[in-house]
Amino acid sequence: MRRSLVETSIVAGGIAALLLLSGCSSSGTAKASGPAPSQTTTAAPSASPTAAAPKDVLFTIAANVRGKDGATIGIQMTVHKAVAYNESAVKPLETEFIKSCGAGVGGNPVTTDTLEQNGSVLVPIDIASSVTGKPFVSPVQLALGSPYFGQAASGKGITPTDSTQPCYGGYNWATAGTAHAVADFESGSPAPDPKLWRYAFYGFGVAYESDATIEACKITLTDLATSEDVASVDGWDPKAPQSGTSCGIGYTGE
Repeated sequence: MRRSLVETSIVAGGIAALLLLSGCSSSGTAKASGPAPSQTTTAAPSASPTAAAPKDVLFTIAANVRGKDGATIGIQMTVHKAVAYNESAVKPLETEFIKSCGAGVGGNPVTTDTLEQNGSVLVPIDIASSVTGKPFVSPVQLALGSPYFGQAASGKGITPTDSTQPCYGGYNWATAGTAHAVADFESGSPAPDPKLWRYAFYGFGVAYESDATIEACKITLTDLATSEDVASVDGWDPKAPQSGTSCGIGYTGE
């Protein structure tokens, strides 16, 4: 059943509240600090300092996952501009999303027809870490959008939190490497709204009292996100306090 944006706001706000506890701080411009030199550490994944982000990037979320032994793994989420169902560039995203969230798989029946009827826009999300093939000391929880619209995620060590509703219950990331996700947003009519991505929450988390913490949280909004008026939506403050178990940003509700 499709839910209203108001309902989406309330639920997404709840997710944000759970993730945004008190603890480490985030900065849109501060450089992430590393662990003490005596500890084993792996730098967060990133392009070279002078490399410009692709023009379709809305924002990035970077952090370190640290184990109790001091070893860290850098993680990063890169969220790209939404692609509407009626754009030619949507085809591979649509195929990926329907494969994971189609009828009989994701709970709500999803087809190319339903995406068109509901004005779907699909948001590509890249996920990466500074090493490959190494298990995280505790699975990393992935927040990839709105709980009332589906998300598909794939990659080594990626599993749905709820196997009975794989597209609506979030995902866990157990093994460092690369992954890809597609987040769906729907206007409820055939007219797509490319700015619906703002009404959602994105980021990383680890279970409270697990053997892992999340540190050096850095969130960067691009000029593209600014041009889509993200500042007018509650919750989009890259300098907002983060906790030692999360690093994320997004809509916090009314």
